[in-house]
Amino acid sequence: MMRTRIRHFRKQRGLTQGELAARLGTTAATVSRLETADMTISMDWLERIAGVLEVGVPDLLDAPGPGRVACLGEVGRGGVAPLGEPPALPVSLASAAREPLAFKVVERIGDYSPGDILIADRLPVEKASAALGYDCFAADAAGGYGFGRLIALSPSHCVLVPPEPGALPRDIAGPGWIAPVVTLVRHFPGVSALRSRN
Repeated sequence: MMRTRIRHFRKQRGLTQGELAARLGTTAATVSRLETADMTISMDWLERIAGVLEVGVPDLLDAPGPGRVACLGEVGRGGVAPLGEPPALPVSLASAAREPLAFKVVERIGDYSPGDILIADRLPVEKASAALGYDCFAADAAGGYGFGRLIALSPSHCVLVPPEPGALPRDIAGPGWIAPVVTLVRHFPGVSALRSRN
């Protein structure tokens, strides 16, 4: 079961379990079970509770741990744009990544759909040869990010082919790191699905 911080924020707002339950249209017993992880909590419940408590869904998750991921940017045609305000991320972003980074897809690009979250494993360039042939993010010298299939790699540059049809390869000089996508979190209305490359 997933631990949450519902009780923390409920008490911070000065609400009893009964008062929170009334605002959610449920029972105090259900709120108690949600707070103590006695029942599986869905994304729908988390979104409803977050709305009532006026916090983000990630805030309701238990204290950050190794599986929590920072969302660095949004992915669309032509590459990656850094975020101003990080989006709310899905409930579980645990993945096989040792140094996880996340990017949110904002428009259809190749097989990726708007709302998808791509979790990548940041690697030093000298250890990224195993990522050849995979979709990757790469940090460029100007502090931006490139995204696409990694088709060439050397210590001084890498070449990414974006997933949209007709896109030209992008040569990135002096990449700071390479991050192959290891997990795709796909959002369907009312459902979150998690797929891993490993």
